[in-house]
Amino acid sequence: MTTRDQVSAAVREIICVDLKFSGMEVTDDLKLVGGGLELDSLDLLLMVTSIEKRFGHKIAQRKLGQETMSTAGSFINFVHQELSSKE
Repeated sequence: MTTRDQVSAAVREIICVDLKFSGMEVTDDLKLVGGGLELDSLDLLLMVTSIEKRFGHKIAQRKLGQETMSTAGSFINFVHQELSSKE
């Protein structure tokens, strides 16, 4: 079973390494869009596809949106819930 900590570590690594925000403190309340990181749609797509590759789980596009991707914590919680429901 995938833990929230494992998902959190993966999301933080993607933000710091893949999106090149190294050295940034990634807290649960860090906004991904509209403040904070100011990620664009391609950055968000990279986050989702990176998570899908790491955990071997396809995330339905219809489930993604402002509620699930507004902050790092909301995205981590969403991914953890998605992975927990498939196990």
